[in-house]
Amino acid sequence: MINKLVGLYFSPSGDTARLTKRVAEEIATRMDDACIENLSVSYIDLLRNPLMEDCTFDEETIVVIGIPAFTGRVPLPCVKMIQKMHGKNTMTVCLVDYGNSSYGDALYELYTFMEDQGFSVLSAGAFVSQHVIFKKIAACRPDVRDLQKVKEFCELTSRKLHRFCGTMIQELRAKPAPLDIKGSIPHKAPLRLPLHPTPNKHCTNCGACAQICPMGAINLRDVRKVDVRKCISCTACIRACPEGARDFHGPMCAASGLALEKLYSKRKDPEWFL
Repeated sequence: MINKLVGLYFSPSGDTARLTKRVAEEIATRMDDACIENLSVSYIDLLRNPLMEDCTFDEETIVVIGIPAFTGRVPLPCVKMIQKMHGKNTMTVCLVDYGNSSYGDALYELYTFMEDQGFSVLSAGAFVSQHVIFKKIAACRPDVRDLQKVKEFCELTSRKLHRFCGTMIQELRAKPAPLDIKGSIPHKAPLRLPLHPTPNKHCTNCGACAQICPMGAINLRDVRKVDVRKCISCTACIRACPEGARDFHGPMCAASGLALEKLYSKRKDPEWFL
């Protein structure tokens, strides 16, 4: 019988963490009556506590995993960590967070990677938050309409979970049918943005940005030095800076912002697959 729910998230900007926790809590509330004991809920922050060793999630666990879409793909650090996760037909919910541009192949990739690792994905959804680089895109999102869509997704997911978790005997549980998620597994490496966060005059060289960088792209001794071949423009360093001294700058950033604000001005609503 299901007795715990684990939320995993990779969230440089904080948006994916909020989405994952909101979905996990909504599902946990709706699943309490299907559990003999109170459903315990815990979280793993894959940015601050990256998986270094293999870990297994058993059949008595529900997994909710959330990642941001980077240029329409699963971020490289997440790919490596998912390879360390192992399920035992563990019921799973996959979430992708993106900035109203395009989530591309990210949701399909995440679904496929988790299935390959032994997880049974019951539902998957792509949700919109404010763009992490160009703040005018999807400004003030998620909004009330988005949050209502999250509740709808959680209600549908919970109903499906009830159907598949209604027996204590693992062998009698049916396996969910494959989800028809749009996308594919690209054969090329993910595109890298030509934009990278840099510090301004208020930087104290404290090293907080270098310590949080998931790619090790920032020099620990001089944080003004960034290896652009490693940087994935995830914005973790921006959020970690205690002085607010790190951001995207320069004419290329300004020009890109103007172009993308026009391109992605039309609202996109959440999409899900069950």
